[in-house]
Amino acid sequence: MSDENKRIVRSYFASVASGDGKALDWLSGDVEWWVPQGSSLGGTYRGKAAVIELMERGVGAYSPDVPMQIEIRQLVAEGSWVCAQIELSAATRDGRPYCNRYHIAFRLSDGRIVEVNEYVDTRYVYETLGL
Repeated sequence: MSDENKRIVRSYFASVASGDGKALDWLSGDVEWWVPQGSSLGGTYRGKAAVIELMERGVGAYSPDVPMQIEIRQLVAEGSWVCAQIELSAATRDGRPYCNRYHIAFRLSDGRIVEVNEYVDTRYVYETLGL
């Protein structure tokens, strides 16, 4: 199961980076996504619609002219959890570079992402993206 869950997380990140919209297919209808309180987006988002709104706000801070790149630095899986260390590179709406490291813990069930805990440098996010 751990290898399959890692494959799903890799597919999720590939879809996010490509912007093809298929990343949403990996989310369960009752997904919960937690963002650190230090962010203006901080809190727990419950349900796919709320998570989509969160994602739209986040992605809206990036320039649509510069492709987002996600480098998976490490994936560790145990049971239903996959923890990913990634580096996300993009450009801000005004063209400045953005590069931040994230640690994201995913819990999966029946081939879908059901819970996410996102850890990131919220000060850098605020100073660079205004979020």
